[in-house]
Amino acid sequence: MGLAVFFAKKAEAAPPISPEDIVLSDLIIEPDTVHVGEPVSIRVTATNIGGVAGSHEVTCEVEGGFMKKTVSLNPGESKVVTFAYTPTSAKGYTVSADGLSGAFLAIEAPEAMFEVTGLVIEPAAVYVGEPVTISVTVTNVGGKAGSYEVTLEVT
Repeated sequence: MGLAVFFAKKAEAAPPISPEDIVLSDLIIEPDTVHVGEPVSIRVTATNIGGVAGSHEVTCEVEGGFMKKTVSLNPGESKVVTFAYTPTSAKGYTVSADGLSGAFLAIEAPEAMFEVTGLVIEPAAVYVGEPVTISVTVTNVGGKAGSYEVTLEVT
């Protein structure tokens, strides 16, 4: 029985592209207004204007925090690099990527708000001991799901 030996060469990462050969453009932040806890998509286009293929680390900064992604580009090639950020408080956020800048606004999610309407009592007059049906319509007119407890008070 023969013995076969195979050697596998680990794929090497593309060499870094000189920073002056990378141009970032088209910073897009969507949506520009979100509720706290909902993600924002941050996209930027990286273009290799040099003559050598390689990789470049794109850095996106949001409010002092950094996110990094490495993109491999051939000469003349452009790729969109996407980051996701989820705000944790209601305020304006600034975004920057290699000199490009933008902003988005995070707002509190609207609370649930309820209206009680349409009180119906049937029949309107009864003898002691007879059943009565009482109903109301409860409508959530707020911007967030919720529950509402209806209390009946008979006097």
